[in-house]
Amino acid sequence: MSAKPAPQQRKRLGDILVEAGLITSEQLQEALSKQKILGKRLGKVLVETGMTNEDSIATTLARQMNIPYLNLNEMTVPPEVLTTIPEGIVRSHNLLPVHLTGNLLQISMADPLDVFIIDEIHYQTGYELEVAISPESQVEAAIRHYYGTSDSLQNAVDNIAAERSSEVTLDESFFTTFDLGGEEQSVPIINLVNTIIQQAINDRASDIHIEPDEEIIRVRYRIDGILNELMKAPKSIQSELLSRLKIMAQMDISEKRLPQDGRIKVKVQNKSIDLRVSSLPTVYGEKIVIRILDKSRMQLTLDQVGFDQDLLELFKTLSSSPNGIFLMTGPTGSGKTSTLYAAINFIRNGQINITTVEDPVEYLIPSINQVQVRPEIGLTFARTLRSILRQDPNVILIGEIRDFETAQIAIESALTGHLVFSTLHTNDAASAVTRLIEMGVEPYLVASAVIGVGGQRLVRKICPSCKTCYKPEGEALDLLKEHGHADAQLFSGKGCLTCRRTGYSGRTAIHEIMTINEEIHSLILKSVSARDIRHASINAGMRTMRIDGVLKAVRGVTTIEEVMRLTRGEEIRRTIIAPASPAGAAK
Repeated sequence: MSAKPAPQQRKRLGDILVEAGLITSEQLQEALSKQKILGKRLGKVLVETGMTNEDSIATTLARQMNIPYLNLNEMTVPPEVLTTIPEGIVRSHNLLPVHLTGNLLQISMADPLDVFIIDEIHYQTGYELEVAISPESQVEAAIRHYYGTSDSLQNAVDNIAAERSSEVTLDESFFTTFDLGGEEQSVPIINLVNTIIQQAINDRASDIHIEPDEEIIRVRYRIDGILNELMKAPKSIQSELLSRLKIMAQMDISEKRLPQDGRIKVKVQNKSIDLRVSSLPTVYGEKIVIRILDKSRMQLTLDQVGFDQDLLELFKTLSSSPNGIFLMTGPTGSGKTSTLYAAINFIRNGQINITTVEDPVEYLIPSINQVQVRPEIGLTFARTLRSILRQDPNVILIGEIRDFETAQIAIESALTGHLVFSTLHTNDAASAVTRLIEMGVEPYLVASAVIGVGGQRLVRKICPSCKTCYKPEGEALDLLKEHGHADAQLFSGKGCLTCRRTGYSGRTAIHEIMTINEEIHSLILKSVSARDIRHASINAGMRTMRIDGVLKAVRGVTTIEEVMRLTRGEEIRRTIIAPASPAGAAK
């Protein structure tokens, strides 16, 4: 194909998809309206709203335009081909040079309708072009894989080392919102910090770990719950790197002996993102961890949390109760608060007063009252809750129950006509009621106030671009047989550019929900162990997180290895799991 596509190929994407029957005219108009608000490309809007998927768009365009469809995950691009087009054009127009034969250069594009950039590449390079199409996420992943940002990071590190003798000064204007794409990049340390943060956001990392060692300083990202090393930098830049981050977070750069907390607001591609910064003194210097709070990635609807249909209906019923306390349990980073935010979004309307007390307020939700505690001035959870009760609330969300006083007020609020949501750090749902009793709350108050307890873990989802099926064996087969799925096939990811060769992309939740029936009510009054309460709950039909995970593995959402990794503790409770019949597993 020449550099200039034929005139009949100059149609708009929406018109082509409608003509091909992939979407309707009504869906196109709805997507165009949303595109004006979101400012994104039409294809991305269609995918994000669920009207179609990337692969369908790409194959439809390939067929309509009579151009090749390329699966970039199955290709290896030679280094000499990557240099045929300037990197700036590759990144800004989401395309990739893939093959060169003589003077014919094949490029794969997410948007082959962009005829102007095709002409520009032909003009700049002199090559005749053959245009192919690939799904947008594949092109983006290939660009990250082949070009990455490691060179930018290394250049920034080298520049800092070269200018080590010069004193770096920082502009006071950087104390507000930091535009990572628009700031002055002439100061190497600013360039380095911006690149680290920006790449973490682009890679959908949840945390950045900056860890001093004896001879180096290491930077790692947590992606889908797993830490991945980004770079190692010389020890000589440690002082500048940590000082820059502490200044951005408005922390005391002279205090290096005590832990500190701070916050940074950054702007990436017109998107505002909050960063929570924590420093911790170690023997080799201060370690800094940055938690990335990206509102656009926040799951705020119950349908997106990961509940199966029957658990979703049960959770909606409990969330709509007129009073009582519902607790979400799990370790730090298991998505408990996100699930409770989704519950708040589900029940909020103009007729009820919803107030939250959090430490800190991570995401702002319209039309509800959110309070951030400040223990340093005496505004604790307990003191805030007492004030909230004088504000005529219908629903109260408490970020976490940490002590007896907070637990006591929460229980009393639930008993006096309020619906209370909160979280606890326990290993399973049954342990939550015994934890409240251990805090000092009377068993009869716990039994009367608690209406349900949810347990949650986050499992990695299989990458859809490289998903394959296989017949299980060994421990995986034993687990499937135990829960009534002996004939099921399982799924895993082979690893591709899209998932950075991990086989996983994104995360979802596995759950268990314990409701307080008469038997469990009686057991709580007797202050029995969490083991006995759990046994009674399973006998009453509660699906454990392990069983919920097995179901998601059978359906191809996650791998059986992920389920076993995150629910390994349930193996210790074989005598409890045993009563759960295969019928219970299939609930």
